[in-house]
Amino acid sequence: RTSALFYLASDPDPSFTLTDAVRVAHRHGLPVIVDGSLALPPASNLRDLVATGADLVAFSGGKHIEGPQASGLLCGRRDLILSVALQHQDMDVYPRTWPRRGLIDDGVIAGPPHHGIGRGFKVGKEEIAGLIAALRNYTTRDFAAEFRRWTARIDDLAAALDGIAGLGVVAIAPRPGERPAPRLELTLAPDMGIDADGLINRLQEGDPVICVYEPAADRGVVTILAESLLEGDAETISRRIREILARSRSKRS
Repeated sequence: RTSALFYLASDPDPSFTLTDAVRVAHRHGLPVIVDGSLALPPASNLRDLVATGADLVAFSGGKHIEGPQASGLLCGRRDLILSVALQHQDMDVYPRTWPRRGLIDDGVIAGPPHHGIGRGFKVGKEEIAGLIAALRNYTTRDFAAEFRRWTARIDDLAAALDGIAGLGVVAIAPRPGERPAPRLELTLAPDMGIDADGLINRLQEGDPVICVYEPAADRGVVTILAESLLEGDAETISRRIREILARSRSKRS
């Protein structure tokens, strides 16, 4: 009773690539739906993921495209895109005057849909206009310069945190095949009086609020991604981390 195969492009498994997923799914007559929300950069994935034969690929309009956060882009098979579009219809549609009534005549659907499952999640016209503007701008951006800027800001933050006893600070450059974005990984010694979860919570509860990447926190790693760092953030973040760790140590002693 499987209706589709889902693939998360932002965390690819070398032992089962998207090409493998497409081959297996299509062998059984199933479409492949790809979450590409974190698959940018590289910008080439806007075309490459669809080129693998994936049937639907969804991209976030925010994140690296830098369009409205409440927007997105869906690419792929025309018939499946049509199915998605029909799920956004409202109840003010009448069979005899509906602009898409040819679909009824052609036997594609029995009648115009009313309040499809996507109706409650529709994107506003303002978000659509903002996403189109962001996509046009995306084609002119200097991604190599962006990467250099990201790397410099990660290096600045690493330098600002250097020398804190018990705090491991490692700047991670992307390996071949990984998402091309550097990151900073922080590890805390057991005697610091605070673990990764505690540091994350203190950062989120302060002023300004500082949010980090959390998936490795259960392994004791706090990850800071480069894309959201602005000029001057290294000073703010490092100051807050130093304050939190100093306070934790004083309570422990």
